[in-house]
Amino acid sequence: MNKLSYIVLAVLILTMSVFSGCSLVTLNQEKYMSQIVASASNDDKTYEVTMEEFLTYYSNYASTYIQNGMTNSEATEAIVNMILNRKIFVDYLKNYGSSDNNVYKLTNADINDCWTEVYNYVYEQLDSYEAEIYTDWGLTQDEATEETTEENEFVGREDYEHEYILVNGQLQKVEKEDNVDENVAINPNPFTQYFWQESESSQKGFTTVGAVKTKITEFSDGIREEEMKRFIKDLTKAESYKTFDDNTAWAVFERELERVYEIQEDNKYIEKYEEIFNDNYLISENDILDLFNSTIKSQKELYANDIEAYNNAMKSDSTTVYYHPTQGWFYVSHLLIGFNDEQTALIDEWDAQVKKGIITQAERDANVETLRTQLTATARDSEGNETSVVKSAQEILNEVNSTLAVYGNNAEAKIDAFTDLIYKYTTESSFLTRDYDYAIPFDEEYDSMVEEFANASREVQKQGLGSVSGLVYTEYGAHIIMFTGVPENVSITGENTTLQDLANVKLKSSSDKNMLDLFIEKVTKNDYSTQQTMIIEQLRENMDIVINKTKLKDYYKNS
Repeated sequence: MNKLSYIVLAVLILTMSVFSGCSLVTLNQEKYMSQIVASASNDDKTYEVTMEEFLTYYSNYASTYIQNGMTNSEATEAIVNMILNRKIFVDYLKNYGSSDNNVYKLTNADINDCWTEVYNYVYEQLDSYEAEIYTDWGLTQDEATEETTEENEFVGREDYEHEYILVNGQLQKVEKEDNVDENVAINPNPFTQYFWQESESSQKGFTTVGAVKTKITEFSDGIREEEMKRFIKDLTKAESYKTFDDNTAWAVFERELERVYEIQEDNKYIEKYEEIFNDNYLISENDILDLFNSTIKSQKELYANDIEAYNNAMKSDSTTVYYHPTQGWFYVSHLLIGFNDEQTALIDEWDAQVKKGIITQAERDANVETLRTQLTATARDSEGNETSVVKSAQEILNEVNSTLAVYGNNAEAKIDAFTDLIYKYTTESSFLTRDYDYAIPFDEEYDSMVEEFANASREVQKQGLGSVSGLVYTEYGAHIIMFTGVPENVSITGENTTLQDLANVKLKSSSDKNMLDLFIEKVTKNDYSTQQTMIIEQLRENMDIVINKTKLKDYYKNS
């Protein structure tokens, strides 16, 4: 198999959830977009790729492929094969065995999950119109009740759930209870409330903008109704090159729901395949150790005599470096009390005013300094839900210091207590899901964090494990930083490593996830990808694959 084929087949199909598209103006756009640019067929079935599908995927993936060294023609071919592979594989899952014994068949709970994802997508689209509407209508946030639709993005702190544990030195899979209710009712469409009868017409649609504005004082979703109206307008424009019998607002909206649902349904089939694969997968202890040891040997060859290469690798992505030839790095965690959207907008406006000469840099800095005194965070309970308690950055720092003082010189207890406070107050949800804390170099030449954060981290490190900073201000807000540890070498030779050696090394001082868990995931993912690739290769083996390079000629140019 050639290099390109391997690249195409190795792509994890599960990530191919695409909602955006691109428009192309032609004299006959509908005909152009519906033309078949590639196909895969055998005696039983034919899978086709339309120009519209190709353009959607091309806009999302081409630049990545080209940045990774592909020519434009190679990227084009990879994208076409990506689409075909997805179609072939999903169809295989949908038709696996009979309808009665198809283990991949979607349950009511699965279908419900798909619709939930569809509705979340719609909510995201609607939310994108909010600021524009407030500006157009001359409203402030206090003049209408804002409807909250997004789920809380923060979660409470939970113990790490190991897939496998060591029992007498042997791997044992942890059995998990299945609490999914397969008879759950399908989610009702929550958006019907934003459509109503227009005058005497039997068609569902919207009243005028003025009529919607009058509803704001009566109903909290007056803004949401206007968001829906604008969303429908944009959807109608996007499908203007197509011909439909029904072009009412409701029909346009339903078509979008169906389009997005089809994507989510295909994703769910692939997700179920991966879940079933993992449930039935028996991991090999030798595979884990072989992968780890070979990784160590490979990294030792790269970094043992090239410290600059090691530092650059740590700077690029420290989570993929497992061999450490020097003690040139350390780890920190942090609690961020960040600027809110309104404060960030003010800072952006002041920056623009400095460029235009309206205010001086000193005036801008003074304004930001004042804004820093107004930073606050809302406390969350143990499950991640917001409470009514709001504290300033200084009050949070005071709580951190008083909490940690109880533990004296017990660094491990301090780190654990600080982690609880991060879950309680931080405004940066992404840090909570990281496997590792932030890696900071002693040599500032390799800094990847902003200067203020990196310099403050180095000062905290000098004070010892479990030490914390004061309030450290950056463009993101106020940080409280803690020194949590240094990178550990499980092995420096890539030989004689045991599973217990891997289990003894935590990835993050505040989590029970360890190096063994990480490499179990890597082996499982590799074997899953290999299995998926093998199935697709077998399905494609007797198929006639046709890529119409003439219709795709613009994408084969300049290769």
